[in-house]
Amino acid sequence: MNSNKVSIATKPLVYSAFRYIENKVWNALAEYIDNAVQSFKDHSDVLTNINPNNKLRVEINIDIDQDIITITDNAFGITNDNYDRAFELANIPLDRKGLNEFGMGMKVSSIWLSDLWTVKTKAYGETEAKTLVFDIHEVTKNQELELPVSLETANVNEHYTIVTLTKLSQNKPRSRQIPYVKKHLASIYSKYIRDGLLDLVVNDELLCDTQLQCLVAPYYRTPSGESTEWKKVINFEAPKYDEFGNQIGVYYAKGFIGILERMSTSVDNGILLFRRGRVIGSSYDEKYRPKVLCGEEGSPRFKRIYGELELDGFDVSFTKSSFQDDDEFSTFIEIMRDDLIKDKSLDIFGQAQNYTKPKSKAEKAKAAQQLVQTIADEIAKPIAIPSEPAESTAEVSSVDIPEVVSAEPTSESASAENASSSETIVIPSIETEVRPNATSTYKLVINGVSESTNKGLYSLICKPDGKYYATINLSNGFFSRFRECLSSDDNIKQLAYFIRNLVVTELLLIESGIRSATSFRNKFNQLFGLI
Repeated sequence: MNSNKVSIATKPLVYSAFRYIENKVWNALAEYIDNAVQSFKDHSDVLTNINPNNKLRVEINIDIDQDIITITDNAFGITNDNYDRAFELANIPLDRKGLNEFGMGMKVSSIWLSDLWTVKTKAYGETEAKTLVFDIHEVTKNQELELPVSLETANVNEHYTIVTLTKLSQNKPRSRQIPYVKKHLASIYSKYIRDGLLDLVVNDELLCDTQLQCLVAPYYRTPSGESTEWKKVINFEAPKYDEFGNQIGVYYAKGFIGILERMSTSVDNGILLFRRGRVIGSSYDEKYRPKVLCGEEGSPRFKRIYGELELDGFDVSFTKSSFQDDDEFSTFIEIMRDDLIKDKSLDIFGQAQNYTKPKSKAEKAKAAQQLVQTIADEIAKPIAIPSEPAESTAEVSSVDIPEVVSAEPTSESASAENASSSETIVIPSIETEVRPNATSTYKLVINGVSESTNKGLYSLICKPDGKYYATINLSNGFFSRFRECLSSDDNIKQLAYFIRNLVVTELLLIESGIRSATSFRNKFNQLFGLI
């Protein structure tokens, strides 16, 4: 800056157009934070030694009643050498590898949010503070290309920038939006907050980075196996070509894709996309959820996949609300997905779709109680049995009924049995009646119990009191593999109907004197014990 004026060199009517660009409040406010972060990084050798806690601090105050927004930072300040560039539209910095690559952020955001804005800044090591006032109505009415700068003597060690927005536009945040503004900004700058570079304060609230819990569990195909942290480290690159097919660089993704410990439908699930350390177009509840990574909307995979990817090689819009080159971006993500699928060491997508969190003992007991009660209710209903040709029968007594034959335990079932031995569940017995016709009635007592995992699905015996006793083995492998059968009333009813028919069929066959009925159950249980 060589005078007490600064160039805003562009046609003033261009400024008016910025009021109507598509933008969001948090993206507009993020531009001020970007400038502060880049200033801090450019001068970290000085600022980390003199700033409190060796950090950058940015404070945003949104006062809806007073119609004013203030953004204050303790970065290096705008130096004399950079002052013209800071206020000339699209005066691109020599180093475009930072967060202020377009030279437009502060100007566009200020015009988008307000009619009148003031910037006061003091650069470290300089002796004057500088203040500029930008009134869009005056600028456009008078076709101004320069604005006056007020100077005042200041302490050489001071360093700050204060942006004050007044006469706010229709784009200003509403009171109900402020909580969302906080959450989006915390998400956008989560890496800088997490790494201890930035303290970001909005309306006196220090924003924090929320760390999501990654699933630690066995593979869904081996529920009794060892637990694994379901997080896949991503370090992937693909060539970048120009329109003539010549390679001009690489696209790069680094970070992780994982599975959430708790499902989410709209906030935690999805991918945060970073570029140069800050999120682009995927903050908070607007995370990136492509079908190729997250599956069908509403599916378990959609609700569980999450992650963070730092991307390089892609351009972004000047509002930093999205990545450009949609086709190349989508293709890159598909290639990365294919690379993930090839890696058989961690079946992220299969686990996200099929894993079911084990129920607590109380939940298991409740579901088991409901199952046994539903079986009893189904058995109590009248049974319509079609007539059959008479067959030869053999007289069978209760003592003739063979014992249940157990399946040979596998190492997996044995480990599952040991793991669940402390979670024994016993369901109180329920007595009901089997009425195959108008003249026959049989007493049946049903209960559920956690027996050995390698025992059959059910057992049935007739005791001297004349009653039949059916025991449902809640530890059978069937209930581990098909846990979803106990997750809803409809599934429980279907399962109850299946078990009811097995039990009643065996009971009626025994009453008919068919000795092979129990042998069938033993063979059936051998199979179910191995599921």
